[in-house]
Amino acid sequence: MEADLIARLLDDGGLSVLIGNRVNPVSRVQGEDLPALTLMTVSPGRAYTFAGPVRAHGTLMQFDAWAIEVAQAKAVIATLTDILEAPATVGGTVFGMSFLQSERDGHEDVPGIGTVFRISADFLIWWQSL
Repeated sequence: MEADLIARLLDDGGLSVLIGNRVNPVSRVQGEDLPALTLMTVSPGRAYTFAGPVRAHGTLMQFDAWAIEVAQAKAVIATLTDILEAPATVGGTVFGMSFLQSERDGHEDVPGIGTVFRISADFLIWWQSL
């Protein structure tokens, strides 16, 4: 699912205008230009019935938009929200609608860069394999 999710994000023209191809799992690539986006699994969201696991998953994912200007980070999160709220099929994954669960603003001092703004957003992503 994660590879298809990244492919989905990279394929979106509005997001690529903002971040190019800078979408990475877990952490930013050191020295990479900003703005950029990282994502990580918070909870796999495997769904069960008493008969066992079911095909649908409700995975909680954290996305971090990194930028020199807070307005850039906010634009990345707004565009990301538009993408994830729409169902889509990419590769072997059928994405249902996703739901924004929380959003946090922050910043860090990065050597050689200065202040870098980060907006973290948690999305509940409903999906299943084809």
